Amino acid sequence: MVIVGAGMDAEKVARWLRQAPDRYEILGNFDDRTRELEEAKPSVQYLGNLDDLLVFCRRTLPDIIILSIFSLSRERFLDIFQKIRVLPVDIEIALRKSGSDPKKASSEAEFSMILIEKQPLSGFDYIVKFLEDKIISILLLLFLSPVFALIAILIKYDSKGPIFFEQMRYGFNSNPIPVLKFRTMYTDLSDPTGVQKTVRDDPRVTRVGRYLRRYSLDELPQLWNVLAGQMSIVGPRAHVASMRVGEGIYEDVVKNYLIRHKLNPGITGLAQVRGCRGEVKTLRDARRRLSYDIFYINHWSLFLDMKIIMETIYIVLFKNDDTY
Repeated sequence: MVIVGAGMDAEKVARWLRQAPDRYEILGNFDDRTRELEEAKPSVQYLGNLDDLLVFCRRTLPDIIILSIFSLSRERFLDIFQKIRVLPVDIEIALRKSGSDPKKASSEAEFSMILIEKQPLSGFDYIVKFLEDKIISILLLLFLSPVFALIAILIKYDSKGPIFFEQMRYGFNSNPIPVLKFRTMYTDLSDPTGVQKTVRDDPRVTRVGRYLRRYSLDELPQLWNVLAGQMSIVGPRAHVASMRVGEGIYEDVVKNYLIRHKLNPGITGLAQVRGCRGEVKTLRDARRRLSYDIFYINHWSLFLDMKIIMETIYIVLFKNDDTY
């Protein structure tokens, strides 16, 4: 675990946690208030401010983040919580039990831990989701291997260039992953960064590419991403880091956008089967997609995944218009 708060509050909580070394390993603490740090002289290593905490958790993901900031205002507490709740970890707040003396040392004071944000897909749910992804991806890769071969031949016949197209996108915990697709654009006109949006009747798209995009066949190579553990069959869609909506970058203008990275991105997702496909033109469109992603994260079940997969197949085969 890591502790948010580097003052006397955090030091008391750290000493209290050390009474159970078999349960807790404290990796360090983070706080924006350096003056409190100097006054407390903490025994736990100070690792930086809240921005440093986000970077640290991208690299070394803890199980728990403990907020030990008893004296903060409600507004400041909410600011901190909103900033760190995008991380796929349990977030707990340390509270003094009623009747405890805040001036006593941690060995005498008593604390309770209250869970305020739960890590999605922990325990048995994680195992079910893991097995679902592995089994379905293996079966589909075997079953669709002739389709892969046919598409590869058509792509090479239609235009010069590689069969596959690789693009860096956001993965679990906002870490970049290489997402694999069948190439649908002319090689010299493609945009690996994703800055230039794909629009209807886009001249960059090849003849074969139009059919691949219409029936979402260009997404099939992502089954390899699923098998490698970088993606899931169902989850929030993987967006490029530079994806824009309106006049700004997606994550800068859409509040709580990074919450969608608390799970592996999916080949399909709840937002896609609810009509959120194609170009994101307005901030309202972006927020609508995010609302579906957050609902999926908070209400995941195997039944929901199977329902989304069945709806995806139906939409692709029978209700698909000319997407891009």
